[in-house]
Amino acid sequence: MVPILMYHNVGERERHLNVSPQALARQCRLLSAMGFHAITLRELAEYLQAHHLPQRAAVFTFDDALLGVYEHALPILRNCGWSATVFAVSGRLGQEADWAPRHRHRVMSREQIAELHAQGWEVGAHTLTHPYLTRLSPEDARREITQCREDLQQLIGAEVLSFCYPYGDLDEQVVQMVQQAGYRVACTVRKGLVRPHDNPLALPRVPIAYSDGATGLLYRLWRAWKRTPR
Repeated sequence: MVPILMYHNVGERERHLNVSPQALARQCRLLSAMGFHAITLRELAEYLQAHHLPQRAAVFTFDDALLGVYEHALPILRNCGWSATVFAVSGRLGQEADWAPRHRHRVMSREQIAELHAQGWEVGAHTLTHPYLTRLSPEDARREITQCREDLQQLIGAEVLSFCYPYGDLDEQVVQMVQQAGYRVACTVRKGLVRPHDNPLALPRVPIAYSDGATGLLYRLWRAWKRTPR
């Protein structure tokens, strides 16, 4: 089984959707000491297609493409020789994350997204404006899903194959739209570890909280292992 680690921002003082750079560095050192290596979500999708998962692999995912990820997570993972997957809200690049207005998170610019891609990170899609997709009309939901992919592909000059459902909000119709838009893999906020025969368009993750250091990460991995059917 493979853990997909779910992060949001890194480095800002307030705690909502945030971890400190020190905590992230400790977690990376722990995983490395345990023999883990990091792969991107796109790479995991290739393993899932073959119904075979790599040993001691973990996927780092960062929702929303917030600025602290570029400033802090990029150099921390680079020190380990690792890459990650960042999910970008294409209609809000270079702006504030208006879906979390109380916290005033900044979103990466187009140039920073392109640089992440150039440094080996995977750029995935997180819709145009970060809505609850099941609350939209089918036409609007489809536009949020497809236009984001087109925008990001034009920006980075590469195919975008990974998607993340904002707020973990999905139903059968939304999943079908994601598949029809050309994505091969998608993340939810459901807790658990990925198994070889899981639906690649509805994968579980392991959420990482502000207070989690190395010990907290171990606990969350254990909890995810306990709740994942075998």
